[in-house]
Amino acid sequence: MGKKNHTKIIQITDLHLGKDKNKVSFDVNTFNSAKQMLLHIKKYEGDSDLIIISGDISDDGSDASYSNLTELVKPIEIPFYLMPGNHDSVEKIREFSRFDNLNSKLYFEEDPWFVFMFNTKKNGSPNGYLKNDEIKVFKDILNKNRNKYFMVFLHHHPVKIGSPSMDKMIIENAELLIDVIKKTKSVHGVSWGHVHNVYETRINNAQLFSTPSTCYQSKPKSETFIIDENERPGYRVIKLYDTGDLESEVIRLV
Repeated sequence: MGKKNHTKIIQITDLHLGKDKNKVSFDVNTFNSAKQMLLHIKKYEGDSDLIIISGDISDDGSDASYSNLTELVKPIEIPFYLMPGNHDSVEKIREFSRFDNLNSKLYFEEDPWFVFMFNTKKNGSPNGYLKNDEIKVFKDILNKNRNKYFMVFLHHHPVKIGSPSMDKMIIENAELLIDVIKKTKSVHGVSWGHVHNVYETRINNAQLFSTPSTCYQSKPKSETFIIDENERPGYRVIKLYDTGDLESEVIRLV
């Protein structure tokens, strides 16, 4: 990563790739939609330091779906960090993270920031769940680095977003993270996917926000999961400054 006065992160999420490149969900070819997104990022966001894919990379957990991902990311030289969502196979993500510029890990340090990428997948359930061992690592590093800044990525949402259908799938034990955010000034950002729309709020020193999907979008605060025909696929640009400041913007494809 080139040393500037900030680290630039691109977050994309919820690609829902299938084993078949012709897979269509809600009238969207998810492979082509992800391809258009990544070509746009390659053209316009080439100065990015890394790209985080925050879950539901695959829709069916198949080897072929992750092979399709490797094809999509191959033209891009920026490092990718993969996170599991409820549709993903954690084991296959680890396996495919051995390829080229693909990575999968709990956290990394980009001084003066720590970036954490929690696995919120709960086996056998669409709901989210934080792992006690990951939270312990997070707290330990936080306690030893009080003068550093922390950015957290999740797949599932840690706070209710006002959508009954989605809020059933919230991180069940989100208080493990929220309590830490309330007690420390060091956590400056929390971002997630899963909800296929944009939600933003704040707790203590932390900005909390979701990132839209690379494919179909959902209507915010809907009783059931309703496709939002008026919104385009998008991604989020996050800049982590050496001062601890955090800037964030959602970019929609035209």
